[in-house]
Amino acid sequence: MFRWILRRNWLPISLISSMLLSLCAGFELLRENYSGLLVAVLVGVAAFSSNRFSWIAISLLPIGGYLASVLSVFPVVALGGLSAVVILTAFFASKVQRSLLLVSILITSVIASWYLGYQGTLLESFLGVQVNSELGHSNSFLLIFSIASSSLLVSYFLGRIAFLRLKHIGSPLDIAQNTIRAAKLQLEVSKQNERLEIAKDLSDLLVQRISAVVSVSEGGRFSLVADPSAAQRVLDRTYDAGRAAQAELRRLYDYLNSAIIGDVESFRISDLNELAVAYRELGFNTVISNQGESFALNEGMELCVYKIVFESLSNVRKHAPLGTEIGIDFLWVEDGLQILVKDNGIEVTNRAKRNLGELVEDYSVQDDLDGLIVEFDGATLSALRDRAAIYGGRIEATKVPGVGFTLSAIFPNLKSLAIQEIK
Repeated sequence: MFRWILRRNWLPISLISSMLLSLCAGFELLRENYSGLLVAVLVGVAAFSSNRFSWIAISLLPIGGYLASVLSVFPVVALGGLSAVVILTAFFASKVQRSLLLVSILITSVIASWYLGYQGTLLESFLGVQVNSELGHSNSFLLIFSIASSSLLVSYFLGRIAFLRLKHIGSPLDIAQNTIRAAKLQLEVSKQNERLEIAKDLSDLLVQRISAVVSVSEGGRFSLVADPSAAQRVLDRTYDAGRAAQAELRRLYDYLNSAIIGDVESFRISDLNELAVAYRELGFNTVISNQGESFALNEGMELCVYKIVFESLSNVRKHAPLGTEIGIDFLWVEDGLQILVKDNGIEVTNRAKRNLGELVEDYSVQDDLDGLIVEFDGATLSALRDRAAIYGGRIEATKVPGVGFTLSAIFPNLKSLAIQEIK
């Protein structure tokens, strides 16, 4: 139910508040108690405001407790409606609002207990016993207070348990976050494995360089015995071989900056479907489309494509609001591939501001011009460009005025390179 409310904005909370209003109003109309309709309306308004305007629901609880005790013919039903309001408010309220909600629950319980227990006849109607003494009124107050406060507190904890269950304990949202986190870790492992492969090649080359230094030195020893004038030539050759070995050793040192990690499964383009599902669970409408006839890529190319899309989605999640639509388009041509990652984060943000009554300026001619000529840059984007350049690709990130951002990765000769590497 709560996920339904979160995804469909006003419709679900409107239906729930209408159901509570109709339930409370129906019981009052059974006894033709038209003044009790005010209680039903208050319960409906409090339920409707529990999602986006929790402050209103919190402030209406004590008023609802008073009206339910004084005007309602069925105060138990009215208090049940307030318990439903508490469940909804406890789920959606912030930390500060939840603290005030507990205070409001206490005040509501005191008000209901005073009018229904100390001054009222609720126990008399249920038990058929008339209470006349001061002690009897006090005991009635305490009993009603215990029942009312316990019911409202149980409702509060039910709301919090629902929140924890939905947000943190094995929920689809939690699974989506774990999927993205695991993908990020596996990407880091893949990067480290690539670095170690390069380190392995550099190590082989370094062994050859050092072997050359040893061979030149050994040959120089015998040359100096036969011809002392060859010392300068021997030293020059030894120096050159030593410099070459030092250069390879420096390159190897730069790459060996992480521990050795075992083999892991490489990422494939098909793995992006699982990533898209994870982002849809997070609240981003992510759609993957393919145009043209795809062709086989090697593991390095598929990892490069996956990395580009993964980082693009991470950037959208960081900067765009929930509800943003993300399009991942693969355009396969005869010998190349273009990847487009598009979002409408700016449009969603402006729409939300307009719904709140804020004035949002439309984009100008300068914005259109900037969208054509201004390119974005950053550490992550630079790393993606370097990775794409390995396979002859280039990456461009542009802003679409009034809509969002688009990242384009173009690999014009990807098929030819893939065939060469496979051979």
